[in-house]
Amino acid sequence: MAWSHGSLALKMAAIRDDLILEGEFELLAKKKLTHRVTLTRSGLFFHLVSNSSTTYQEKCVKISDIIGCHGFEQCLNVNKSTSSAHHGSSSEYKNGEAKPFRYIPQNTDASACGFVVFAYPFKKKLFSNKKVRTKQVLVFEVPTDSVELLDKRKTVAETWRNIINCLSRGLPVNVNDIASCVPPPRGRMLLLINPHSGPGKAYTIFKNEIAPLLFEASIPYKTIVTEYAGHAGELMKTINLAEWYGVVIVSGDGLLFETINGIMQRDDWATSVKFPIGCLPAGSGNALSCSINYAAGEPVDSFLVLHATFVLVKHRVVPMDLVVIHIPDRTLFSFLSVTWGIVADIDFESEKYRTLGEARFTVGAIKRIIGLRSYKGRVSFLPVAEYMAKDGTGSSKVLAKVRRLSLDSRSSSKGTFNSEDSNSSLGCNSKIFVAQSERQLDSVGGAGDSFVKTGVVTTGGDDSCDLHEDSSGSGGGDAGQIRKESCEIKDINTTSQDTQLFDSTSSPELDVPPGSINNPGLVDSENTTNLQQDVHLKEHNAQASRSPVNGCSVQHHSSMTIISDAKEISVEQETYHVNKAKSTAVPTPLLHPLDQDVPSNWVTLDGNFILAIAVYQTHLGSEMLAAPDAHLSDGLIHLMMIREGISRNALMNLFLTFDQGRHIYSPYVEAVKVLAFRIEPATKNGNIMVDGERFDPTPIQGQILPGVARVMAIK
Repeated sequence: MAWSHGSLALKMAAIRDDLILEGEFELLAKKKLTHRVTLTRSGLFFHLVSNSSTTYQEKCVKISDIIGCHGFEQCLNVNKSTSSAHHGSSSEYKNGEAKPFRYIPQNTDASACGFVVFAYPFKKKLFSNKKVRTKQVLVFEVPTDSVELLDKRKTVAETWRNIINCLSRGLPVNVNDIASCVPPPRGRMLLLINPHSGPGKAYTIFKNEIAPLLFEASIPYKTIVTEYAGHAGELMKTINLAEWYGVVIVSGDGLLFETINGIMQRDDWATSVKFPIGCLPAGSGNALSCSINYAAGEPVDSFLVLHATFVLVKHRVVPMDLVVIHIPDRTLFSFLSVTWGIVADIDFESEKYRTLGEARFTVGAIKRIIGLRSYKGRVSFLPVAEYMAKDGTGSSKVLAKVRRLSLDSRSSSKGTFNSEDSNSSLGCNSKIFVAQSERQLDSVGGAGDSFVKTGVVTTGGDDSCDLHEDSSGSGGGDAGQIRKESCEIKDINTTSQDTQLFDSTSSPELDVPPGSINNPGLVDSENTTNLQQDVHLKEHNAQASRSPVNGCSVQHHSSMTIISDAKEISVEQETYHVNKAKSTAVPTPLLHPLDQDVPSNWVTLDGNFILAIAVYQTHLGSEMLAAPDAHLSDGLIHLMMIREGISRNALMNLFLTFDQGRHIYSPYVEAVKVLAFRIEPATKNGNIMVDGERFDPTPIQGQILPGVARVMAIK
């Protein structure tokens, strides 16, 4: 038997695995040929059976690439069905009626038994180094000569189908009791489709590209086509969420904005905010879909719908940050960004080019750079670390505070996630140090600048520390090369209880174990040594204290001194704990009313700005990697500003670097991680955009709500 190079590694891994199933089946391709099939936890291996001495290449399908497995009966019934759409008063369509699917030859005998495997492995594109997922369908029939009785053939096929589905969905498989391994039915999803989003092809995209994968993964669903602006918000305010596993948005970011704000207007918003939300790209702006794909390691620059649907099928329910937004006449909830300046102008003014899809933003950017304008105003923020301007200077000793917002539980009931989440970025008892390069320290550079490198330092009772590289980061720079660098500390010493802002209820039963948030880092002993040689960390035994501030208590942790060749930085950890209250309003302890000054510990910058953007996801579009080191639930707002003084040519070159996230290295970009912000335009000109929705240029402020929402993603 010959092995291909790609499957050899998997085969060796399979040898270490416990063999689950093995047998001979006829592979229905151009010819019916008997294959030896082996199933392990790693993959499905098969090779041609021959009586001669000829050796055949063994092929393999990874379990991680399989989205579902059907029996012959299910596929044959679909073959006989015809396409028919049910048009109800609410534009509803029944599951499976959007398009017929053919996977088994029409001349297949009705008594045939077998199983059909649907997989989407990566393949390299022609004339390109990029890889994209490509559909692969394998049809295996139980040979009649090996199992003569029909009932036994059905049992064999059903067993293989059940085990493959369990493995592909991450469900446990007991090799000692194979018959008991039957996957539970998947939860029913509600799909909201905006037929007018982007180029107006959302329903066509659903029918041709999304519905087939949902069928292959055996996901039941109901579609509702929205009929007017605000329709999705009204639906989410009134529907019985208990009837659904989750809601999936087939549109751009606008319908997602409606959906989230509709949920937050419910009387039971405190529990409804945990309702799982999925998103599939069908608009001109698909920022959250791009961010979810990016977090899952899937492509964002080609076949976005295919890869986003694959993530949806294979998803886990994971936490996602929201930001509560205050404008003078209302409160909003944002999942993506607040923009002011040229980015907001491009977003709004390019609406007239909506039929171009995402290309509208390129056209809008060129037009707006040619007619460049700046806006006078004030930007204020509460930085995570002590803020220092990018061009600032200072003494050899710096006092810094590092802040986090902790949302204490209002209930002692069990949270949505199990104990495994205590090791996640929301529940690990560790301190994250963001190393800053010497050139930044020499000028006392901004603690929030985006070119920092991230690692995890866990401190013990002595002065020593262990460094772990943060494997969850996706930012620029060479990973794992922390030499002669000083550190800025960010405390994420929260518990799973800290993330339970609202009354907890059990989330819809997951068909895969949650545990999808990675505990940061693997030990890099070489870099640990280098850091310990050049940076000395001294933890002081100052007692932690709590003091009430603006409806929350502030806990001051023990301070730590970081000494490098150039600077001595004293760091004090400061965590804001939301006080338990009887009010059902969303807590905003970091925000003052808009008609009052910001708190005294905020930073305020006045002047003329080309742009100011507050973003909490990685992407603002498939070609705009706005915050490369952002995460779905990092508890941070990534604030970026460009002041007046940049030339048109420099601004154009800067925009050309957005697709790779290299703009954060520009000397014109000032980036800082914050917990809250306020933007106060001095004029009525221009636009403010919240998740792609326009608002008048009036004072606007926001505060992070760490990990309160739930989204279907892979981390």
